[in-house]
Amino acid sequence: MCDITLTIENEERDLLMTLTPIEGKPKADLKTMQKAFKSSQYSTFLLIDGAMELLLAELTNATKAIKDEEQEDTVGVSAIIGNAVDASVTLTIAPENMSATLELKAGYGGKHVKNSDVINTLKEHKITKGIIKKNLINIVNSGKTLQGGKTISTEIARGVVSTVGIDGYIKYLVDDPSERILAPKKLDNGNVDMRELGDLVFVKAETKLAELIPPTAGINGFNIVGKIIEAIPGKASVMEEAEGSSFLDEKNNIIIAAIDGMPKHLDNSVSVSNLLEIKDIDVGTGNTRFDGSIFVKGDVREGMQLYASEDIVIGGVVESAMISSGGNISIAMGIIGRQISIDDELENSVLLHANGDVIAQFVQYADIFAKNDIKVAQYISHSQITVEGDLWVGNIENEKADGKIFSTFVHAGGVVDVGTLGSACGAMTHINFNYWVDTVEDLRIIADEQANKLIRRLPKIYKLLASCNAQNTIDPSKIDRIDKALKQHLVLLGSLNKEWLEKRDKISEHLVDLELSVNQSILSGVNIEISTKTSAFKRDHEATKIKWLENEISIEPVII
Repeated sequence: MCDITLTIENEERDLLMTLTPIEGKPKADLKTMQKAFKSSQYSTFLLIDGAMELLLAELTNATKAIKDEEQEDTVGVSAIIGNAVDASVTLTIAPENMSATLELKAGYGGKHVKNSDVINTLKEHKITKGIIKKNLINIVNSGKTLQGGKTISTEIARGVVSTVGIDGYIKYLVDDPSERILAPKKLDNGNVDMRELGDLVFVKAETKLAELIPPTAGINGFNIVGKIIEAIPGKASVMEEAEGSSFLDEKNNIIIAAIDGMPKHLDNSVSVSNLLEIKDIDVGTGNTRFDGSIFVKGDVREGMQLYASEDIVIGGVVESAMISSGGNISIAMGIIGRQISIDDELENSVLLHANGDVIAQFVQYADIFAKNDIKVAQYISHSQITVEGDLWVGNIENEKADGKIFSTFVHAGGVVDVGTLGSACGAMTHINFNYWVDTVEDLRIIADEQANKLIRRLPKIYKLLASCNAQNTIDPSKIDRIDKALKQHLVLLGSLNKEWLEKRDKISEHLVDLELSVNQSILSGVNIEISTKTSAFKRDHEATKIKWLENEISIEPVII
């Protein structure tokens, strides 16, 4: 057998293997050489591919030469079969110097990476901030036991993104009556009292109504090379005085009530309107008209009429009555109408008109128009609904509407959200999204009629002017009347034209934004009309979303 020895040279970087034949012992082979390497203290060195095979071949050739020359001395052969390779690190820096990742590659019998090596690497790349010391120590320690050639990596430094400041906002200090309607008072036994509204809808003069909360500056960040990342401050909000309210002092950051009355949240303020409080609207009170807001603690009885220039809040139910408001109409309970015969035609006995929102628990047999939105908590049945904004039917605390609309015609200018659309008996339910188309056309017709009226009156005006000139007498009063008449017609015409032209743009906007979300089911007997298209549902569908896409009604199932 050959004698196999391993030594290191060149500053302990190269591994030298020497094979020396010994008389009477087996010859060396590759397996024996490999075993000798693996059992040696240098087994972690990086082997040079094919080095052992070449050394073995050299030994064979040397042995043959000795025999051919009949020499008695044995000759050993040596060759470098491996090298010591130090462990290494590679640093990868993220865009904008926001983080650095260190990759450690284990060596082969060479030097391990030390903490100082990593720190020097960081210094070379000018990394001075956000160094994660724990990760640095862990990767160095893990590298000492890592198999040669294997790699591990970890984030070694991390910057901090700047925090955007919080926008300023208006903090309302009093409740809004319409919000109180949608969130009735909870009793100790867990039930709710739908009529308990009194204390929440009235404020005394000098009551603080809202506070302007300033924006925050945000928090600066930094990257790993120490550059400060400036924070973007929040946007300032604006608060203004409104009708019935004023600023507390010159700081203009708190609004107080200027009068006793009912508060109303506005986008950038709180208004307070004169408040008329009545127990019930019935034959005892008679029809009621008030310049301000009205709070009816009880019910509005059948046959009564109620008008207010501001909001109307009703703590009970509305029976067959007529109600008109310059603001919101909020009804704690619901609307109970019936069908009545007028000129041999059946009509609903309830009529509501609001220049703001309409809010109620339920609606039946009513004609309702809302300039803004309509929110109904439970259901709408056998009614005519016209809403310029959005329609929501369901519990407002839910993410999706879960109420019902059936046997009803809806003329919508916004989005419609409902749980179930249609009735099991197949009674017709119609959702028409052409509110803006129809409104613009009506305004255009009125504008055309006014223009024609002016054109018809122009000859008369010219004749009067000619008469004044022919008589060489100027009657100031007559000229003034002519001038006023002409200006009135022109102002009205200009106003009408402006209004219908401005609202014409709403048509295309609405077609893009409109959406009907039916979150539970659409039953047979439902018709959907958008632009010139109509979709009739002759069978039941599960949750569905309807939009207007590429001049067609798009009907897509909703995956729950």
